[in-house]
Amino acid sequence: MLLVLIVALGVLAACGQEKLSGSAAYSVKVTDAKGTAYTSGVIVKFMKDGNQVAMQPVDANGVATKELERGDYTVELVFTDDNSGYFDPAAAVMSAEKTSIELKLSNRLSEETTALFADGKEYAAYSVTVGSTYVPVKGGDRNYFLFVPTEEGTYQFTVDNSALAIGYYGAPHFVQALSAVDVVDNVFSLSISKSSLGGAVYVIGVDGTDADTNCLLSIERTGAPAHNVADEPWTEYKTSSVLNPYTLEMPAGKDLVYMDITAETAGHEFFFNEADGYYHLDGADGPVIHVHLAKGAPYVALQTVIQGDGAMGGAPIRHYFYDESGNFVKKEDYTNILVDYFENMDEEWGVYPLTDDLVYIIQNGCQSWWDKDSPDYIFEDCNPDLGWMFACCWVG
Repeated sequence: MLLVLIVALGVLAACGQEKLSGSAAYSVKVTDAKGTAYTSGVIVKFMKDGNQVAMQPVDANGVATKELERGDYTVELVFTDDNSGYFDPAAAVMSAEKTSIELKLSNRLSEETTALFADGKEYAAYSVTVGSTYVPVKGGDRNYFLFVPTEEGTYQFTVDNSALAIGYYGAPHFVQALSAVDVVDNVFSLSISKSSLGGAVYVIGVDGTDADTNCLLSIERTGAPAHNVADEPWTEYKTSSVLNPYTLEMPAGKDLVYMDITAETAGHEFFFNEADGYYHLDGADGPVIHVHLAKGAPYVALQTVIQGDGAMGGAPIRHYFYDESGNFVKKEDYTNILVDYFENMDEEWGVYPLTDDLVYIIQNGCQSWWDKDSPDYIFEDCNPDLGWMFACCWVG
């Protein structure tokens, strides 16, 4: 009985060896990172011990098949069209037991890196582009990648290894500790507007496992960017009145009296006089109210803000408008009209009478200065009702 069993096992072993001998159909499927087959423009080279033994173009299904003697082979690709791509060399190995493989092509990762500082450590960050890039991921730490968009749009970021965790961590000058966006199933999206282009760099982080591994990091433009008011055009405010050079005739013994915007109440009322087009204090025939535009104003000088001071550059005065539902309406720029006022203000005192235009411009363009909820808030202890009068004065 034992002899019969040994003979039977020997026959089976011989059959098994015979099964793996001879020739076999070796097939290679070539796809992009999403699994879409390359239907032309790719030739598969079958290599044995560094020598080419066969070659075959891919067919309409992206597959190249060749009848070869059973054994170990490696695969190389030749691109005849504008196709190109990189694949994991470890995936391009075939054997007598493994006669069918699939190669996913991706972008090749540049060898150049950029120093990136995060959490008190220096990292070597690789640059990645739109498409899928085969990237190494060091174990036990976060791996950083830098993306520089060249086109506005909504971009989707993902990795194909479920053991890894991807996130968006800000910009190189400020790498955040936590992802700045929600990540679902290792996928997140960023809306990149036209105003965000021009060299803006986005830091992508991939958290590794305990051991070194690799993955395909994919970046895909999925559509237009979300609406961004920063990309809306500015509307230049135009005055409806004619500005004339103004000269203040200061009576002897008089001086300019400024509004105290920290007061509990103004104690005064402003009246608009249609005859001269200016606001007056405590009645249509009261003192003319002026706006101190030039440098040296007690609170903020609009001329200094716009035209700068010495080596300091200036800044525009503008305002965003939204409706009651929070929908964007328009963006208005008051810079040029204020420059017109500067050119017509009194040369000695730096003032111009308060007009409807100036009321509108100050109340809108400078509103954030006395709004405590705004990052531009500068008038501490300011009475919000009096904030817009920060530059108002009269002869008294």
